[in-house]
Amino acid sequence: MKTKKVTITHIAQAMGLSPVSISRALSNQPGISDELKAAIVRKAAEMGYIKPKKHTPARILVLHQKPYSHDNSNFSYMVQGIELALQKAETDYSIEFLDKENQNKLILPYRLSRGFKFDGVILIGRFNLEYASFIHEQIPNLIFYTGYSPAYDYDSVWFSFLGAGYKQCKYLLDRGHRRIGFIGDPSAYRNKEKKTGITSALEEHGVPVDEKLFLGRDETLPLRLSGLIADGLLPSAFICDHDFTAVELLRELQEHGIKVPGEVSVLSSGNTEVSAFSLPALTTMDLNIEYSCRTVVATLLKRIAEPGKPAENIAILSTLVERDSVREL
Repeated sequence: MKTKKVTITHIAQAMGLSPVSISRALSNQPGISDELKAAIVRKAAEMGYIKPKKHTPARILVLHQKPYSHDNSNFSYMVQGIELALQKAETDYSIEFLDKENQNKLILPYRLSRGFKFDGVILIGRFNLEYASFIHEQIPNLIFYTGYSPAYDYDSVWFSFLGAGYKQCKYLLDRGHRRIGFIGDPSAYRNKEKKTGITSALEEHGVPVDEKLFLGRDETLPLRLSGLIADGLLPSAFICDHDFTAVELLRELQEHGIKVPGEVSVLSSGNTEVSAFSLPALTTMDLNIEYSCRTVVATLLKRIAEPGKPAENIAILSTLVERDSVREL
């Protein structure tokens, strides 16, 4: 038969005292005479009372590799979101900037080098695998935020760029667009994912994929845009990898006298402040950063509670924000 757990209320009832008095005595607080306090302690021992263990908050280290600044980039929102989520989870945490040079030299973060102990670590951004393994040796519970790679066998939370690319392309197709271009760094993993999403949507709708309309975000972009305009091959819509890329594109098109969305529609990603204040205001994808930050912290705490669980790769879907930069054909 299972023994009933003895509580402060049980002791109070047995002694004809208030639970507050019992609690003060067992916590060695003032307001109770030494004689009564000793009697309460003896009675608690006789009844088999076990004092609850005090909750110890998880200690979390957050590492990022981009200098923090108050701007309108999503990076600052991610750092702030992680900090808020850690506070709501009632953790003890430290946030540190760690540059690439120290990563390459396998230098410990400052607090680790000073002997601080942590239960878990959040890596914001694409840290190299060797450094991630180095940190994992020091802190057993590790999660990546946005820095996902198929090479990582760690928990990770990132944004589904494949899903975003598919959703953006389908949004344009549903509005009659058939010549759809893409602008973004082709070497970035997120853009490889996004391009896969775009081409999948095109193929599913029976629209040929024209690789000439997939442009890199580099010094050759103005020249390639000029060539498309001169040859009359400009697409009816461009999907950009980020709001800042879209703003650059708006400027280039304006210099050529191309009207947006009158002649070319532009669709971007990020839903940063610049997307709302550009002319025209950009139709874009909101990354749901606040939710993703809560997911990062919850997943790491689950890892701390259950160290042997399989690694999780959680992809957060983006939400379309409609504004003025896309027209229906």
